[in-house]
Amino acid sequence: MRLGLGAKFTLTVLIILAGTMAANTLYFLKTSTRFHEEQLVERGRALGRLVSLISPDAILGFDFLLLNDYTREVSSQRDVVYGVIVNANGRPLSSSINDADPLISRHLEAAKSKDILKLLQQLDGEAELIQLQFPITHNGLMLGRFLVGMSRQSLQSEFHRQLVVQILVLTAIVLFLITAIYAVFRFNVLFPIRKLIAASEEVGRGRYTLVEVNSADELGLLARAFNAMIEEVRQEQAKLHRQANFDVLTGLPNRMMALDRIDQEISRSRRSQQRFAMFFIDLDNFKSVNDSLGHAVGDELLVATGARVQATLRDADTVARLGGDEFLVLAPDVADEVQVEEIAERLIRAVSEPLELNGRKVVARCSIGIALFPDNGENVEMLMANADNAMYQAKSMGEGSAIFFTEEMNTRLHERMQMEQDLNLAIESGQLALHFQPIFDAAARRHRGAEVLLRWHHPERGAVSPAVFIPLAEATGQIVGIGDWVLEQACRSWSGWHKAGIDPGFLAINISRIQFRKRFSQRLTELMSMYGIPPQALELEITESVLLDDHHQVAEELNSLRAVGVTLSLDDFGTGYSSLSYLKRFRFDVLKIDQSFVAGLPHDPDDVSLVKAILAMAKGLDLKVVAEGVENHDQLSFLTLQGCDLAQGYFLAKPMNDEEFLNHLTSLQPGAEPLRISATHN
Repeated sequence: MRLGLGAKFTLTVLIILAGTMAANTLYFLKTSTRFHEEQLVERGRALGRLVSLISPDAILGFDFLLLNDYTREVSSQRDVVYGVIVNANGRPLSSSINDADPLISRHLEAAKSKDILKLLQQLDGEAELIQLQFPITHNGLMLGRFLVGMSRQSLQSEFHRQLVVQILVLTAIVLFLITAIYAVFRFNVLFPIRKLIAASEEVGRGRYTLVEVNSADELGLLARAFNAMIEEVRQEQAKLHRQANFDVLTGLPNRMMALDRIDQEISRSRRSQQRFAMFFIDLDNFKSVNDSLGHAVGDELLVATGARVQATLRDADTVARLGGDEFLVLAPDVADEVQVEEIAERLIRAVSEPLELNGRKVVARCSIGIALFPDNGENVEMLMANADNAMYQAKSMGEGSAIFFTEEMNTRLHERMQMEQDLNLAIESGQLALHFQPIFDAAARRHRGAEVLLRWHHPERGAVSPAVFIPLAEATGQIVGIGDWVLEQACRSWSGWHKAGIDPGFLAINISRIQFRKRFSQRLTELMSMYGIPPQALELEITESVLLDDHHQVAEELNSLRAVGVTLSLDDFGTGYSSLSYLKRFRFDVLKIDQSFVAGLPHDPDDVSLVKAILAMAKGLDLKVVAEGVENHDQLSFLTLQGCDLAQGYFLAKPMNDEEFLNHLTSLQPGAEPLRISATHN
């Protein structure tokens, strides 16, 4: 059986009190008994001395009647059981026995005679009897003795009575004291402890209740310490709650809280038969802000964007930061798509307002994907996935766009996921192949090399455009393995042609920004050594997206490639907003004019001006220029007239597979001017 603190304390106090009071009672009874026994003995001595003083004359006068009176009178006294006068020889002269005494009557029955001497012999040594004797003398002559027997029966009776009384008193005192002590203990100790226990249980339930402090004793100090602990726990809990549910940077709800609120809104909307809208917001080109202005400015932009979005919304709406540059807006109780469009327009305008950051004016743009409940999903996961899908579709439409989710988007998403799975098997199953588009000297129209192009022939879909699967491979990271395969296949092909006595010129290979970050120069060196490729045989085409990454790392990798000796080409020149700054910061050998500028030549004045400017700048920087996308004779003539070095396009030669390109190279050999591998290398 488990005892509580009060029961244990009461039992302990009861044992201590009972033991103490019992010891005190026993001591009192023992002292009282000894005192009464001394009184009894003193009375017996008084009677004995009296009889021993008055009996000599009666003995000398043989007055036995008087002696009988003496003994009878003594025996009649309280607690006296016998009185006997014997002569000097020990023979009884007079005796009186109290037959009513239990001790005397018991011995008389046992002896079956009233022989006083035998009776005295039997009574000798009895614990219940006090035996006294007093000499009777006359003028120094021994006349006899007076024997007195005092019974302890009254002492035992008195002891028993006192014992009962003391037990009753002890019980009453103990009960009173234990009740009083328990009441005080319960009020001053148990009640505060129970309050602390109750408050502790409330803490376990997540409710923080302070304990009232009414004293300055140890329990009061304990209560104060408990209250201080509760306050610290409350503050820590609030801190943890905020960290778990709110974004540290912007102070907005984070992904976890956003998902919880969406789930609550789904339940509420089902009960009320209402619709709500979810806006998935992603900042456009946010990485450019981080790279050009620094991460601190990027953080300021995120904080300002969150504040602007929140200021645009209603009180019932929720804005959360999902992570990075992604925000989510939950707008309950929307009437129709028109209202949702108005909210999206307000969000786009709020985000795109110019902002002064670090002394520079920054204009941010965003793409918004919109999903409606229950039209586009009936649970959190489906709504989030569909809004995210719509956001990516909005990004493909251009900056500052907002798009509603449609089933068509979902279909495209599933197709994209299936294509991603198929792309994993493309290399192993031999679905990928290299094509080569020849590059010619623009003036002499002699073969100088070829651009390596990747083609995917899907067994079910047929030919899949690189514009479709290359961005997918970059987004999933598959481009690293694919790019490495392309690089090795190109090296293997060049080596095979060279060993066959055919000089293919240089091979221009496009390098993805994802591939470029994976120790590309080290891998390239390994392949060149493995297949015996001279540096002049390779031209690496690097797009502006590669240069957007960490400038220090990019510069180191480019320097490593230059140390290897390969040609570096800046691809799609003119399509980026900061290409000139890259030419200043990084060293290249070749510029490739994007086909979008070549398409309008020689009739579009804007394209004409741009191409002339590019060619003039390249000449000033001692860079060779390759024009891609040459489709007709007029374009080629204009480029040749303006001093363009190299050209490629359908007008000159279409992309060819490995066999077709080998035939093309073979047809160039008889009577052709020997090809120089270093034609494009400064």
